[in-house]
Amino acid sequence: MRMASAIVIFDGECALCNGFVAWLVRHDSDATFLLAGSAGAAGKAALAAAGFRHEVAESTIVVWDGVTPRVRSRAVFFIASRLPWPWRAATAMRLIPARLADAVYDKVAARRGRVSSGDAACGVPPKDLETAWKSRLATPTQVRSLA
Repeated sequence: MRMASAIVIFDGECALCNGFVAWLVRHDSDATFLLAGSAGAAGKAALAAAGFRHEVAESTIVVWDGVTPRVRSRAVFFIASRLPWPWRAATAMRLIPARLADAVYDKVAARRGRVSSGDAACGVPPKDLETAWKSRLATPTQVRSLA
């Protein structure tokens, strides 16, 4: 396992976001990404370090690597580029103009409020991922070490 190189900041109260994070934990076998809920101390610190207000994570995923903040489709493409095959192939979608890719991202994100988490405790990792999920939660110290 190599050292995490970026933090994925997400809305911990969003079932769609939590579903994506669960998918990421399952497929990020090298633990390339740390995780931070936008309402927590690490999430707030990462958003501030990336130059964003806290509210941005209420409507989009943010990836902060200590240098370049990425949001919406560019965040997803960056994540894909760091995952093993076959997910890395999704990186080719970077060739789609950002405006078009973000429009698709926005269409999917618009469904956020209609997606049921299937769990009344939204923001809680699935039982089978609880240990892995919690082991990847970023701390404010880790956020500072990226900068």
